[in-house]
Amino acid sequence: MLLLLFMFQLLIGFTVMEAQTQSDGSHGSANSEPLDLVSAVKTEPRGTAAPGFDLTALDTKVDPCIDFYQYACGTWRAKNPIPPDRSRWGRFDQLQERNIETLHNILEQASIDNSNRSAIEQKIGDYYAACMDEQGIDRKGIEPIEPELDRIAALQDKNVLADEVARLHGIGADVLFSFSSGPDFKNSRDVIAQADQGGLGLPERDFYLKNDAKSVELRERYLEHVTDMFELLGEPPQQAQVKAQAVMNIETALAAGSLDVASRRDPAKVYHKMPRRELSTSLNPSFSWPRYLSETNAPPFESLNIAVPDFFTRLDSLIKNTSLDDWKAYLTCTWFTRRHRSCLRRSSMRISTSMARL
Repeated sequence: MLLLLFMFQLLIGFTVMEAQTQSDGSHGSANSEPLDLVSAVKTEPRGTAAPGFDLTALDTKVDPCIDFYQYACGTWRAKNPIPPDRSRWGRFDQLQERNIETLHNILEQASIDNSNRSAIEQKIGDYYAACMDEQGIDRKGIEPIEPELDRIAALQDKNVLADEVARLHGIGADVLFSFSSGPDFKNSRDVIAQADQGGLGLPERDFYLKNDAKSVELRERYLEHVTDMFELLGEPPQQAQVKAQAVMNIETALAAGSLDVASRRDPAKVYHKMPRRELSTSLNPSFSWPRYLSETNAPPFESLNIAVPDFFTRLDSLIKNTSLDDWKAYLTCTWFTRRHRSCLRRSSMRISTSMARL
């Protein structure tokens, strides 16, 4: 009997912790009005909650044998409507916001210049203060990233694409493809190298290939967004449009060689283990894989999983048939939009606005 009671209480606890209100779910409250995020976070007083699950979250007017979900968290849901900027709101969302506020307070305190700060606090605080120096960021414009832009602009031929892609991968830019390691699908004791599709600015291939009205409009807006980005980097409007179209052409070609989301759910369709030499000799000889692997400091390996072989075959054709100038535009766009848009604080609000329309 005690064991059953314990299990029942444990079930309530897990249900309360997972409690969430979905805007389109069957458990949504019909008469609850959304609150602003700050109000939602402050609904429960901080530092006063008792350990374990909150009994005040229960709706004891409901028979748990009829509607256990409502019984376990109905009162909490009634007191915590979904904030207007969210599609869901639950205890874990509350916890996340609380953690963010805690971290924010730590940074604010660390950024105060005083002699009592430790060396670590000074590093953290000064870094945060530099990020929050809006006037300084606006004043410098693209100056901090000009060396990177100049580096890409100075590429002499397509033979050095491998070096630049390796460098950009090293700083987190999703260029051309992805390269990493992971368990062998057929022998989980082995961790092997894996090369996969990538390099898209939009979420996945269908955004580039569908021809319904919504997809066409989205691509038009994405093209405007990339054009805005090049203009913010100092390109004249007409040249910015040319470069943006080059980026769109390359990404569309990459998308055409990519697997769709549904197909990628089948492990057999993303597992093609083969000798490393296949990349350089048959699939993608136009890309210098030995140079790429050397620049990424990849350990020696004889075989790897090439998740989507057709992607690398198409990539090879794309490298051959695309001009160096177009590749420079693509590399610049991918590097900037993924890594350093924030260096143009006020101007990047224009980019953010254009992205919000997508």
